[in-house]
Amino acid sequence: MTNLAWWVAGTVATVLFVGFVAMIVRDNARLFDQERALAGQLAQSGQPAVATVLALERQPGGRPYAAPMKMRLRYADTRGREQTVELRLYIDRELLAGFMPGQAVHVRYDPQQPGSIAIDRELSPTDVPASWRS
Repeated sequence: MTNLAWWVAGTVATVLFVGFVAMIVRDNARLFDQERALAGQLAQSGQPAVATVLALERQPGGRPYAAPMKMRLRYADTRGREQTVELRLYIDRELLAGFMPGQAVHVRYDPQQPGSIAIDRELSPTDVPASWRS
């Protein structure tokens, strides 16, 4: 192979690799962004509840100030049935102590679909508002 052919093959391989990594990162971030979008919807129409954190596990990646976390919660719905759910969300590092196992957190859920749940960010904030972070 000539030098030009090697250069073209290397360039194509690099572009494919970067595209693959970008696709993986974007799909992973989408899981965490879905909970935030659901929290916005449930803030208006969701049923409030208090949940107990059963497990908290750091996930790969993250933002400079926020850690991606997988959290398992237990709460009782309006009928008194105990529900256990998993959430993936970003939590600012300064606020992680409030989400450790055993802690009580405020959530909102859809009474029609009790598994559709999000953190109530008014009562259990997950981020520190700071204009200098933008």
